[in-house]
Amino acid sequence: MIELLTSLGQWFRPYQYQTALAIIATILVLFGNDINGAIKHLIRKQHFVVRTIVFIIICAFGYGLLTVWLTALLAQQLANIPTAYIVPLIVLIFAVLGLYAQKQRHI
Repeated sequence: MIELLTSLGQWFRPYQYQTALAIIATILVLFGNDINGAIKHLIRKQHFVVRTIVFIIICAFGYGLLTVWLTALLAQQLANIPTAYIVPLIVLIFAVLGLYAQKQRHI
């Protein structure tokens, strides 16, 4: 069994950055409404123009920066996982995210 998991892990290694990106994108989709709601709550008393500018900055630059930074961080952490355990861990991460999405009625 360990040999199979190691073979799968070796196949997976070149794709760990793309997988990290998929995980971060999924997390941002799941929690995007909560993030936007918190920001909206913080700036609700500001002028319309200020609220619009903050929204544009958060959406255009904030989420982009967050995606790039967190993806690099997660890819580094995935590189530290032993090869035999990387694929089961990725499957577990996506399963947990899927269960959370189901619980929150995102899917």
